[in-house]
Amino acid sequence: MSKIKAWFMAIITILTTVIFAAGLFKVAGTMMFIVGDLGISMTAAGMLMSANGIAATIISIPGSGIMQKIGPRRVVLIALGIIFAGNVAGALTASYGMLLATRFIEGVGFGLMGMAAPPIISALFPPEKRGLPMGIWTLWVSFGSMFILNASNYVTPNYGWRGNWWLVAVLSVVFFIIFALTVKLPEGDKAAEQAAMEDMDKPKESLGKVLMTPGPWCLAVGFFAFAIANGSYAAFYPMYLQDSLGMNPAAANSVSSIANITMIIGGILTGFVLTRIPNKKHSTLYLGVWIIFTLVSVVQFNMPAVGMVIPFMMLYGIICQSIPPILLNLAPEAAATPAMLPIAMGVIMFGQSLGGILTNIICGRFVDIFGSWGALAIPIGICCVLATIAAGLLIPIMKKKYDAAPYGLKRNIATIEKIS
Repeated sequence: MSKIKAWFMAIITILTTVIFAAGLFKVAGTMMFIVGDLGISMTAAGMLMSANGIAATIISIPGSGIMQKIGPRRVVLIALGIIFAGNVAGALTASYGMLLATRFIEGVGFGLMGMAAPPIISALFPPEKRGLPMGIWTLWVSFGSMFILNASNYVTPNYGWRGNWWLVAVLSVVFFIIFALTVKLPEGDKAAEQAAMEDMDKPKESLGKVLMTPGPWCLAVGFFAFAIANGSYAAFYPMYLQDSLGMNPAAANSVSSIANITMIIGGILTGFVLTRIPNKKHSTLYLGVWIIFTLVSVVQFNMPAVGMVIPFMMLYGIICQSIPPILLNLAPEAAATPAMLPIAMGVIMFGQSLGGILTNIICGRFVDIFGSWGALAIPIGICCVLATIAAGLLIPIMKKKYDAAPYGLKRNIATIEKIS
C-alpha cells in the first residue's frame, strides 16, 4: 500500500471517529439548557454523560471478540448505524428517562468505535511509522469536543438543544457512506495472517491469556485515570467557568475549547517524538508524562482568577494529549500476541469506559454535596497517582519482554483479516 493511500484512509478514519466524540460531548455544551428544560439535578445531568461510559464498558470485552470475527472496518460501520439511531431517538424524546436510554444506545457505538480505530491505524502503518498517525488519531476526542462546543453556540439558540442531536445524526449518515466507500484494509502478510486465524480459532485460550497479561491492565489503569481527569474537564469545565468565574455560556464554551486546540499541538508533537524514540523507551516516556499530568490535573478546577484560565488551558491541552498517543502506541506490544490485540484493546478501553462512568457520577455528586468545584482535586489526584504507579510498573514488564524477544516485539503488529 502506498504512503498516500494509507494516510488518506487514516484521515477518513480519524474524521469518522470525531463524529462519535461530538456525539458524546454535545451534552457538555448544552447541559445548562437540558437542566432547565427537563428540570433535572446536576447529578442527573452528569448521568447523561455517564450513560455512554456504562454502555461502552459493557460492550468493551464482548465487542473485542466481535471485532476478531468480523474485523474493525465492519465494526465501525455498525457503530455508525448505532450512533445514528441513538441521536434520532434522543432528538425526538421529551423525557429525561428516554433521553438517558438513548445515551446508552449511543454509548454502545462510542465503545465500539474506540476499539476499532487503533487496529485500523496499526494495519495501515509499520511500527516505526505508527506513532504520528496514532498521535493524530488520539485527538478525535479533542476535535469532536471542540467542534460540538463551538457548533452548539449557533445550533442551540436557533434550533434548541435537540438541534445538536440532529446534527450528529446527519453527520453519522454522511460518514457512513464516506467510510464504506474509501476505507479498505490491506490483506497483510499471508503467514502472519494464517497465524492470526489459527489464534482466532481458540477464543477461550486467547481471552484467558490476554486477561492474565499485566501490560494491558497497566494501560487500562492509565486510561481509567485519564478518563477521570480529562473527562471532568470535558464534561464540566464550561459549567465550572460559568458557575465559579461568572462567564456567559458562549464564552465558557469558547474558552474551554482552547485546550482542545492546544491538544492538537500536543498530540502531533507526541506523535513525532514517538517516531524518534526507540520503542523500548516509550514506557519510560509514558511514566514521565504521567508525573507531569498528575501535577497539572489536580489544579484544573482551582483557578483563582479568570485571567489564569486561558494560559492554563493552553498548557493543559499540550500535556493532556501526550498520554493517549503513548498509551495506544504501547498497546500492540503489551498484547500477548498480535492476534490478541483486539482483546487487549477491549481491556484497555474497558479502563477508559469505566473512568468515563465514574467521572460524571463522582464529579456531579461532589458538586451537589460539597458545593465546591475545587474538591474535585481529591478524586482526580488519587486516580492520577494510581496511574503513575501503574506506569512505573509497566517499565520492567516491557523491559522483560524486550530482553526476551527484542526482534519479535518490534514486529508485534496487529494482523487483521482482509475485509472486502
